[in-house]
Amino acid sequence: MKGLRRALTILAIAVWSAGAAAAAPEIAVVPESPRVGDVMFMRMQPEVAVLRAACSWGGKSYALLANGEGYEVVLPVSLKTKAGGHHAVVYWKYVDGGMGKEVIPIEVGRRRFGVQHLKLSGSQEWTYSAPETERERELIGAALDRVTQERCWRGSFAKPVEGRISTEFGLERYVNGKFSYRHRGVDIACPEGTLVKAAADGSVSLADDSFVLHGKTVILDHGQGVSSLYIHMSQIEVEAGQSVRQGEVIGRVGSTGVATGPHLHFAVYAHHEAVDPFFWTDLPSFREDGGKQAGEG
Repeated sequence: MKGLRRALTILAIAVWSAGAAAAAPEIAVVPESPRVGDVMFMRMQPEVAVLRAACSWGGKSYALLANGEGYEVVLPVSLKTKAGGHHAVVYWKYVDGGMGKEVIPIEVGRRRFGVQHLKLSGSQEWTYSAPETERERELIGAALDRVTQERCWRGSFAKPVEGRISTEFGLERYVNGKFSYRHRGVDIACPEGTLVKAAADGSVSLADDSFVLHGKTVILDHGQGVSSLYIHMSQIEVEAGQSVRQGEVIGRVGSTGVATGPHLHFAVYAHHEAVDPFFWTDLPSFREDGGKQAGEG
């Protein structure tokens, strides 16, 4: 029995050592100092075969997805993240059974958000908590939970419409004098009927014209847990399951649902966390790729 235990111990050490002997994977993160509402793009390039890898960040675990010879993940710096020092911990397991991890310090920069006061009618305010809105919240939540393997976007997103920014991302919104929520997208004011175009390549994960709160709504799945959302439209021009290309018309601006006038509410989510849509219209670059933007190649 003692001989068997000793053999098993030696085997366990050998398996760990096999992984430990390999050079640690090269891990790159951009931006190195994100702000609240940004995302971080992490790439891992192992020298030997990896069975799986994951990153612990912000109290959640995110799987790194295979892409070519490496692995990558989009990490949201949510509105709940406090400015200051944090850590992302990357774990991986080699095909031969060995394991490893790397702790990456992350400094989250400070960011100030504004405050907005809205005056709504009694019926509009009631709609926010009406029982029938539960269905649309569930459908939107399910679409934002999707994590598909393939990354569809290539480089920066495009603005879906041009217009005046009437409500910025992240501000504290008070409805009839009471704090209601943080604004999780941007409101772009423009004339009714203005064409709304896909911000990036993807597939339609939700297209619904029956919502009483959000109005006519489209959500695009861009892969790897990234989605874009377009609400309050007057018309929907796509259907669920359809593939779309960046710049393709998906709807028209309106004021359906609870809205004070014609505008597009445009939002981007990473793993169901709202992030700044305008971060995505000017993505950072990986230096080692000769300036290639995150999400390219």
